[in-house]
Amino acid sequence: MNKAHALIASTIGLTAIGAGLAGFTSTTNEASSTAVETNVESVATKTYAVDAVHSNVIFKIRHGGVANFYGRFNKLAGSIEFDQSDVTNSSMSFTIPASSVDTNNKDRDDHVKNAEFFNARQYPEISFESTSISEVSDGVYALTGNLSFHGETNEITAELAEVRTGTFRGKPVMGLEANFSIKRSDYGITKYLADDLSDNGPLGNTVEITVAIEAVQQ
Repeated sequence: MNKAHALIASTIGLTAIGAGLAGFTSTTNEASSTAVETNVESVATKTYAVDAVHSNVIFKIRHGGVANFYGRFNKLAGSIEFDQSDVTNSSMSFTIPASSVDTNNKDRDDHVKNAEFFNARQYPEISFESTSISEVSDGVYALTGNLSFHGETNEITAELAEVRTGTFRGKPVMGLEANFSIKRSDYGITKYLADDLSDNGPLGNTVEITVAIEAVQQ
């Protein structure tokens, strides 16, 4: 091989080695970048537990076709996987003992708990499990999930707002409020319901519900 051919071969060899090294370097950087992104995502998501003492579940239903009647549930548990950088990556689940219903009258509470309404002995728990959260406008989200109640499970969508984080007594906390409505006939509760399934009977069909949550980071 003459000197010219040797020089050409040497140049080609060095070029090939340089390309290989460039490819190796690119792959390594890409893998490193992916690892960093994954790590950032895991750090962004925090787990919060519902503070039942500072949370509320309130409901409203029409009575006698003319007046709104309010009640509440006195017990609530649940957890939230919350991504502060992007709320839509979050998820949440809640449970309510049906027997914790409180209408400010013991006799009425006992009636609501029995088989004509909640049948709390057979169906002791009301539960919600989110499936998606999407942004509707600045600070307002659509929270979609499955609500299980009285032996039935239906998909609902709530308006989620007032989503905030902060610190209280040295602990990281968050808050939110969800508002939605259900038709009690969809859950098989039809006592005192109008024949046309409207809200004009002895007891309305639409139940409006507000869930105000304060939760503590775990």
